[in-house]
Amino acid sequence: MTRTMLGWLAVALLALLGAVTAGCVTGPGGPTADGFVGSEACQKCHQAEYRTWKDTYHSKMIRTLKDGLLKGAGDNWAKDAKGTAGPTRGNIDGKPYKLEDVQLVVGSFWKQRYLVKNPATGNLQFMDKQWNTVHKQWENYGQKNDWETQCATCHATGYRLLSYDPENPAAQKVAMSEHNTGCEACHGPGAKHVQSARGADVFNPGKASKEQASLVCGYCHVRKENEHFKTAQGNPREDQPHPVVGQTFKAGQDDWRKWYPDKMLIPGVNPAQPVNQNYPKTDLNNAFWLDEQSQKSGLYDARKHHQEYQEFIQSKHYRDKENPLSCSDCHSSHAVAGKALIESRATCRECHRSKYDVDKIMPGTASTAQNLFVATHTFNPNQARKATPRATSAPEYFYKK
Repeated sequence: MTRTMLGWLAVALLALLGAVTAGCVTGPGGPTADGFVGSEACQKCHQAEYRTWKDTYHSKMIRTLKDGLLKGAGDNWAKDAKGTAGPTRGNIDGKPYKLEDVQLVVGSFWKQRYLVKNPATGNLQFMDKQWNTVHKQWENYGQKNDWETQCATCHATGYRLLSYDPENPAAQKVAMSEHNTGCEACHGPGAKHVQSARGADVFNPGKASKEQASLVCGYCHVRKENEHFKTAQGNPREDQPHPVVGQTFKAGQDDWRKWYPDKMLIPGVNPAQPVNQNYPKTDLNNAFWLDEQSQKSGLYDARKHHQEYQEFIQSKHYRDKENPLSCSDCHSSHAVAGKALIESRATCRECHRSKYDVDKIMPGTASTAQNLFVATHTFNPNQARKATPRATSAPEYFYKK
């Protein structure tokens, strides 16, 4: 191990020790009144599922500095090969912060972002730069809302508001059963199932309708603007907490499309908000391609990331009444005993054989970082958009390795 790596490991360990001794006010809250027990409880009986879930990015969205700092980011923290400076300040308070101040890191496949304390609220704020994993460079990042009140319903499992005053959103309190997209994010609360061991006591997307199975994925793989609940800074949220304070989204039980629809902007999902219109002065401004190709095909590819659900529900795969597909027909969050993880690209060949060129039909159209794009999910057979850089095989290198 190099001296540089040892130095960064020491910094990471000091940061972790600081977080433990200070107390983690924004961390997971453990088993909840809603019946969430945590993914560790699932491991006892579902070892293959748990082991393969741990290898997915769902389990790695939120990590400590020690476990999650990317080697490229650590090696280039001061500046990258192009001379661009790395993170130096908190986005909300503008104060200087160092690597050892980082409490949690967010992401690692497309990009990585960094969370430090926001002393004004006790929550976490983003730093001013993100690491582009493919192009290995620092990029400006300007999110100025507490992570817990902007992103956490999808970065965590069992997320719930404990208190909320619309006149004083800065005082809101939140909790979550665990960080990351755990087992119960897709299967619903597991306490009853743990006690009974009956399959009927937990939601199984594989046995649900295609619409219901995709709805679970759509809760997070969608772009929204929320006027019902605000961030701690008083801005519209980009996520969607349960409408009842104290409760949380339960997969297979809740239809989030029907939650406070008059206060939610979800183009393509809310019938009153068509995907073929633009929404100026909102986060959905220029969110979809509205060009000539879209007008002719009736399929509107995403221009921003995490909009896969809004693309997919436009597609023939979703709308086919005789043989509809769900997200889980082409993607799997884990393997099961005796059955491996689905290879997504291979699923196209199973039905379309050589007639279907995945790279041509699913080019990167949605920007997720500088010159880095997410593949479209409209499955337009007449797709004419050009191929763009995608993180289809970006390796992970962490300091712990």
